[in-house]
Amino acid sequence: MEDGWKTHQSFAEYISEQEPETGSSASRYHNLFEGHPGAWQLNETVDRFLARLPPSSTSRTHTIDWIRIANPFLPPGDGQMLGVLKEGGTERLGILSRFIAAANTSGKPLLRIKKEIEREREDAVSDLRHLAAVSNVLGGKWMLFPEPLDVDEVWRRVARATSENELGFAAKVEPMTVSADKQRLLCVYTKDFRDKHDVARVLNKLRSLDLIRAGGKPIYYKTGKFCDSNVPNTLWHWTRVD
Repeated sequence: MEDGWKTHQSFAEYISEQEPETGSSASRYHNLFEGHPGAWQLNETVDRFLARLPPSSTSRTHTIDWIRIANPFLPPGDGQMLGVLKEGGTERLGILSRFIAAANTSGKPLLRIKKEIEREREDAVSDLRHLAAVSNVLGGKWMLFPEPLDVDEVWRRVARATSENELGFAAKVEPMTVSADKQRLLCVYTKDFRDKHDVARVLNKLRSLDLIRAGGKPIYYKTGKFCDSNVPNTLWHWTRVD
């Protein structure tokens, strides 16, 4: 498909044109969420933060969509280009959608269509991961789903470990929604989903905190930050650990 090849060339050129921005950090402690009403602040203790925003009873509002804490020992990522990620990711997924639509109306045998679409999906995943690397947006997250009765204790362990540089670069938990008996989503972020050693280190720490048990609830890891950037994320990888 000559048109498809031209489109791929255009996307490759788009990626190659992007240059990361530079940045620096001067102070020792950092807070990605400084000033956010739903986040831990550097001028408060973790205990005071937990008492101020217990997830079991803190309602979701337009100013508190999540309860968050950042690792103060890790400086913010330099040169992250979310705009590039959103624009390029949306363009690449559009290419995939148009390819699938054209393939399904091509009149080719169904088995051949299926193979071509699968090959194009694999190419799209490769392109999007490369774009994430170029954009320096490489975060991934471990996802826990504590019950309402357990959410405060689970969050306390995660928040304290995050503040002490024992987990990832940040964590967040859902506040109370309309359904008070709903499981809460709790995310523990790692800086680079390609760093398998660090991803495994965080998983092992969650085990040592007794937040993952053999035969208990599974935990999931999701790669990429399209999930936090308003870009479709159907091509990103989920890993389940029981």
